[in-house]
Amino acid sequence: MARQFTPHATPGNRLRGLDCRASPGDDAGARSENIGSPLLPVAPELPAGHSEAAPGALPDLVTLIAISALAYILAVALHEHLGHATACVLLGGHVKEFGAFYVDCGYAGLSLLDQRFVALAGPFISLITGLVCFQILKPVAQPRMFYFLWLLGSIGLMSAAGYLLFSGLAGIGDLGTTVDGALQGVQPEWLWRAVLALAGAVCYLWVVRFMARRLEPRLNATGRDRILCAKRIALISYLTGAVVYLIIGIFNPQGLVIVLTSALASSMGGTSGLLWFISRLNAKGEAAGPGLYFSRSWRWVAVAFVLTLIYGVVFGPTLRG
Repeated sequence: MARQFTPHATPGNRLRGLDCRASPGDDAGARSENIGSPLLPVAPELPAGHSEAAPGALPDLVTLIAISALAYILAVALHEHLGHATACVLLGGHVKEFGAFYVDCGYAGLSLLDQRFVALAGPFISLITGLVCFQILKPVAQPRMFYFLWLLGSIGLMSAAGYLLFSGLAGIGDLGTTVDGALQGVQPEWLWRAVLALAGAVCYLWVVRFMARRLEPRLNATGRDRILCAKRIALISYLTGAVVYLIIGIFNPQGLVIVLTSALASSMGGTSGLLWFISRLNAKGEAAGPGLYFSRSWRWVAVAFVLTLIYGVVFGPTLRG
């Protein structure tokens, strides 16, 4: 958010994946004959020579968390720094502060139109990120990369649509009517905000439906198991993003205001579609997809850990220009 400053399986081995198939009498689908966590029970062994995951098998938890953290960090970095910060510099402004969840652009010498462009740049980059990710997702077969692109693209589109809704309802944020918003000074304000909120609600619902339709062909479970698989993966990703943003946000010198208005708002609020997009899935779909299972990858874990740590250390406390 730009602001002036308004806080914004190998054969014979047990899979590391997890089985989300529901057992009779268990509405939550959390029971399993295998030993595992209540949320994500362990998947059954695959038959020798079986090259695909068993229906309902979910990915390795550690790798799933790593991919989720990386997607969330990259999404906010692109929004803030490729979007707001780059626009500020290109239009002749001076970036006074580079935060993890905001950019403070010095507007001295910039016209009102330029200021609007700086505010619009963040949501625009989020939109482009989402569209690009889903475009290159089509031929991707590798499950880790598929899920990473799907999640990053979903976060990007939800962020772009979410800002329409958020700024319309609250009047603040990148598309808000305050001094750092793209619609600052517009009249009548109530009408602009109403149109913005309505457009945001419609766009967000479309994005959630789009996310579901792009993930659906990948699923290899049927009936209620189909829904549980997607639900458990998305829940882990959602919680990972919230925790990562919260931890980084705590180190911001602006304190709790950044945590509440930017970090948690963009993670828990902006990406809340991950919690209910499953309602758009077709539970009667065929189990034709390759599934969402992937084994542990220390390479993904290492890359996610290093990049998340660097981003948090550098931009968490705020980098001053």
